[in-house]
Amino acid sequence: MKLRTLIAVLSLLAVGSSFGATGIFGSYVDIFTTTSTVYRGEPFSSKANFQGANLGTFNLADTLMITQSQVDTYKDPNAGNNVTGAEINYRVYLTAGTPGAFITQSYLFGNNSTTTDIGGQTITGFGDQTWGNGTDIALNPGVAGNYTVEVFFKAYTNLGDRFSNNGGSNFKATFAVVPEPASAVLGLIGTVLLLRRRRA
Repeated sequence: MKLRTLIAVLSLLAVGSSFGATGIFGSYVDIFTTTSTVYRGEPFSSKANFQGANLGTFNLADTLMITQSQVDTYKDPNAGNNVTGAEINYRVYLTAGTPGAFITQSYLFGNNSTTTDIGGQTITGFGDQTWGNGTDIALNPGVAGNYTVEVFFKAYTNLGDRFSNNGGSNFKATFAVVPEPASAVLGLIGTVLLLRRRRA
C-alpha cells in the first residue's frame, strides 16, 4: 500500500514539473498620455501595478494609448519544450456598462536571454525570452464617461496555452473622459439661451 502511494505521489510530481516547464513570468503595458509610464501585470518588476491603476482624466481628444506591451516567457529547451508565440488581449468599456469582446494583438519575438525587458528587469534564465509589439492601441473612445481598460496576456507553448491574467480576473485599470472646457461652456450657453427663449 505504501509503495502504491509513493508511486502515485511521484507521478503527480512528474506531471506538475512538465506542466510548469513553460509559462509567463513577466507582463507589461506602456501607457502614453503626455508621458510614458510602464505598468506591470505579473509582479516580476518594481513597476506600478496595472491592476487597479487610475490612468487619469482626459478630454475628448486627449491622447491615451498603449504604445508597447510585452511578456517574458520561460521554457525548458533540454526537455524539448518551446514557446511559439504570444499575444495581448484588450477591451475598453464604460465601467457601468457591459464589456464587449476582447481584441487580440499578436506579438513578435523579441529577444532571448540575456536581455532587458521594458520593465527594466534583466532576464538571464536559460530558455527565457521576450515577446512584444510596438503597435499603438488607442484607448480614449472620445466620448465622455468613466471607463475600464482590461487586458490579459497569452503565450502559446507545446505544453498548452499559458496566461498572465491576474488569476483569471484579468488586469483592469480605469480612466475618465470629460468634455473639453470650451465645449462645456458652449453647451451651458446654449442651454441658457434656450431657457431664455422659452420664457420670452
